[in-house]
Amino acid sequence: MNHLRVIIYMCILGILIYPQLSFAETDEEVPFLINNGKCPNSQNLEPVSSDKGLINALNTIISEVYKNQNYKGWKVETIAHLPKSPHLEDYYAMAKNYCGEEIANNSWFVEVLFPQYLPAYDASHRQIFVTKNKQGQWFVWFRFH
Repeated sequence: MNHLRVIIYMCILGILIYPQLSFAETDEEVPFLINNGKCPNSQNLEPVSSDKGLINALNTIISEVYKNQNYKGWKVETIAHLPKSPHLEDYYAMAKNYCGEEIANNSWFVEVLFPQYLPAYDASHRQIFVTKNKQGQWFVWFRFH
């Protein structure tokens, strides 16, 4: 009887662990990268030392990134050069890990607030990483939430 119980518990444990293992397996793609799971090409980027024009570009960027969701009335909570962003050990490290230091150093961190989802922090605050191409156009390459 005890052997049967152990076998049943092992089967249940196997059923519970399998989804966790398959989720942990990766094919080297980062799920939050915007451009079909690929990092921006560093040779196509313009160095970004200021956020000039970024606020205006966000009107288009936000509607494109969150196009399938009801995100109206958004407000910019934070704009910071990614190497100097809040929670540096989290966001900058994440960008370096996913796409390398050169991409991270040429990117900006933007946190957007969607007040209609308050008080839920994760639902109301969205983070994106943006940079500029050589044509001077801002674009998102990473969406955290």
